[in-house]
Amino acid sequence: MTISGTQFGDIYMREVAKLTAFILLIIGTIGLLVNEFVTDWGRGVTITFACLNVLGLVVLASATWTMGKRKAD
Repeated sequence: MTISGTQFGDIYMREVAKLTAFILLIIGTIGLLVNEFVTDWGRGVTITFACLNVLGLVVLASATWTMGKRKAD
């Protein structure tokens, strides 16, 4: 069984998207925790880290759902 270049590219891009999503989630979560318990950087920083978390969740959901649809094809 061989994988065509297009299928390999799709798999590679989904894995990159998942990795990016997890990195965004880690940065957002650590930033929120540090801002809450160690420092008090203010509202703007809190909103920024929360947006990173939301963006990470959106990217992760998108990569997961598109992968599920591709397997069904």
